[in-house]
Amino acid sequence: KLPAELVVWLIISMGLFRNQSISEVVDKLDLKLSNSLGEGIAPSAIPQARQRLTEEPLAELFHLTAKHWCEREDGEDLWNNLRLFAVDGTIFQCQDTTELVEHFTAIKHRRDRAMEYPAARLCALTSLRSRLIYDVAFGPSDVGENNYAKRLIPSIPNQSLTIFDRCYLSAELLVNWQRAHLDSHWMVPIKRNTRYEVIHTLGANDFIVEMKVSPQARKLDPTLPETWQARLVGYPDSKNEHYIKGVLCSLLDSKLYSAKQILAVYFERWEIENSYGEIKHRMLADHILLRSQLKSGVYQEIWGILIAYNLV
Repeated sequence: KLPAELVVWLIISMGLFRNQSISEVVDKLDLKLSNSLGEGIAPSAIPQARQRLTEEPLAELFHLTAKHWCEREDGEDLWNNLRLFAVDGTIFQCQDTTELVEHFTAIKHRRDRAMEYPAARLCALTSLRSRLIYDVAFGPSDVGENNYAKRLIPSIPNQSLTIFDRCYLSAELLVNWQRAHLDSHWMVPIKRNTRYEVIHTLGANDFIVEMKVSPQARKLDPTLPETWQARLVGYPDSKNEHYIKGVLCSLLDSKLYSAKQILAVYFERWEIENSYGEIKHRMLADHILLRSQLKSGVYQEIWGILIAYNLV
């Protein structure tokens, strides 16, 4: 009475009807096959059907639809002939079961203090003009955001610009990001403690700079060079200590990409924050925890939430 296709719709719908129980979602959308007597199903049959399905069909469905919808919606909505993307992370807190605690772990604020619940960490590559999520990497919270971001490198489209938050300022990540394609560019705010040497001045607050690659990064990836170059464009009015001082980017050609254009496009990054806001506040109705109590169920549920978000 719960074949695979209907279970897929159930998992997607779980992200849309957050204030109803899973059994109520099944009844609301009539997601079951009935005999001539109209007999229903036992609530215990629903988790069994989800376990039969596994997470793989949901992951495959997300990737298939995400790339198709992004191409259709904003394949031609370009910034200086580049498609705009952003990468940022978030967490989904999970039920406090032994299996979920052991797999996802709890985020530690300090050595003796951690979050109350285990959490799945997610890093998304979002297409900014449509706010569709193009690809994701997620799993246990003891894996860092940069490591999940590196898993997104094979998905980067050519002729694109991806805007990162400042926590992603890493030679290992950004050098390899551009290695994926010659035209897969990146942009990230500069940190206060970033050390660099100006090797060429392009204009006011506009420089080509060189930075050293840390020994730790080269140990993780021996193919990295000893130094790497980027373009640093500074904001002319950055007196506020909370204001961004400037951005580093791989857009080295000042004839193709002016400093003014670079400074303006950075703020499109905030569209990814709106995406997370829609998922957590609107779709999940500010519920703290995901529903599922098994590891496979959490992965299923997150894939379903992402598909539902893109559908909307």
